[in-house]
Amino acid sequence: MLSDRVLDEHLDRLDYYTLLGVARDAPARSVRDAFHRFAMRFHPDQHIGDDGAQTRAARIFKRGAEGYRVLLDAALRARYDSALGRGEVRLTQEAERKAVVAEAGTTVEAPLPPDVKPLYERAKESFAKGDLKNAKAFLTLVTRRSTHPAVQALARDLLEAERAQLRRR
Repeated sequence: MLSDRVLDEHLDRLDYYTLLGVARDAPARSVRDAFHRFAMRFHPDQHIGDDGAQTRAARIFKRGAEGYRVLLDAALRARYDSALGRGEVRLTQEAERKAVVAEAGTTVEAPLPPDVKPLYERAKESFAKGDLKNAKAFLTLVTRRSTHPAVQALARDLLEAERAQLRRR
């Protein structure tokens, strides 16, 4: 096991799988378990009293939490695996936003408006859970307020999912 100092020094070169200690094909349960072990070691509260160690742990923990968020979400994980194939070891929220914009086929990279973002996140979350009815309801509210490329991309995905659901009936 690498020391905290060595891990911190090499953090920018480690992919999420290596950082959390899971295989690339690890199921969500394994990722969860690995992150819990990781959190016990690197959560900043575990290093109170030693400012250097606490700062180092906070940096490592933040990266691990980023990896946990990405590896648990199937869509994000697929994007990450693709990015990893290109040599990118991180899928930051900024990189994630750029990927969504790229998938939408536009070069507009403005962030979602603050009044739209919570509704968009709820729509996206419902869609990821397979709750198309709630996803559509939230997305309807979002599309009344924004034509952002990410919103348009989610609307297309939702429409395709609804069509697939109708075909299965």
